[in-house]
Amino acid sequence: MNIANPISKPRVLFVDDEPRVLVALKVIFRDHYDVQTATSGAAAIEALQAQTFDVVVSDQRMPGMTGIEVLRSAKQLQPKSMRILLTGYSDLNATVDAINEGEVFRFVTKPWSNDKLRATLASAVEAATTDVPPEAAAPIEALPDAQLREGSQSAVGVLVLDPDAETRTALKNTLGRERPVYCAASLDEGLGLLASHRIGVIVAELMLEGEDLSLALGALRLHDPSLVAIVLTSQADAQRAITLINQSQVYRLLRKPVSDPLLRGTVNLASQRFTTLSKHPELVRRNETEMPAEPAARTASIGMLARIKRLLLR
Repeated sequence: MNIANPISKPRVLFVDDEPRVLVALKVIFRDHYDVQTATSGAAAIEALQAQTFDVVVSDQRMPGMTGIEVLRSAKQLQPKSMRILLTGYSDLNATVDAINEGEVFRFVTKPWSNDKLRATLASAVEAATTDVPPEAAAPIEALPDAQLREGSQSAVGVLVLDPDAETRTALKNTLGRERPVYCAASLDEGLGLLASHRIGVIVAELMLEGEDLSLALGALRLHDPSLVAIVLTSQADAQRAITLINQSQVYRLLRKPVSDPLLRGTVNLASQRFTTLSKHPELVRRNETEMPAEPAARTASIGMLARIKRLLLR
């Protein structure tokens, strides 16, 4: 009699220097996932070199190697894995590095809610187990420079949202040599440009006419998940940066002032990402946003999405 092999569980690696935390996580998730643990960054790297994981969940504050360093290595060793950072404190530099270098899927604050962590991990596993075409599996940063330049010179436009006219002009001069660049001083003006031009990348200041664009960027990605957002700001803080990942899935967070070569290189990568997402919509699942948990914030997000749809479709 033939006995079918049981379906293997998704494999998750938890990294934390506190054994009691790892024991608690294993108890919570072992029924649904193949749970592996590591008590240090070095042990996590060894595990990543030996096994394939769908999701890597790391604490940030660990001796020897931070969680961001673990997730950066996970991105290099296993680019298809989804990465979640557990953090119990607010450090802007660490949060920015997690966005720009680790490309985290979610931040989860400690102490966590078990229900919240379950939902976050389930979303990450679903994203990780989505079929990825071979040509889209490699990290964009690994593409040859010539291919990146070719992608950046396509008809994909960039929308600059910034209240300062001098900044808008400088950004247009910097970026406009390789691609169409459209500038707006208000959200409504920017939405009008999105409705009438092929735009794939948004470069935005966080505050626009007194309006925090975090909510708008999240709603825009709900409307069009292939859009790629870069926040270029002097007004970042750690909590807002966490929101920009969890609810907006921004691609990069750059703090002003930023050098022209860094900005051009970042936009080149973002343009290539937009092209990849447009060709392979199934990859959008890997960059899904979450709705705010608080009722007032959720209502505001739904209202912003309705406003965006109304302005884009009129």
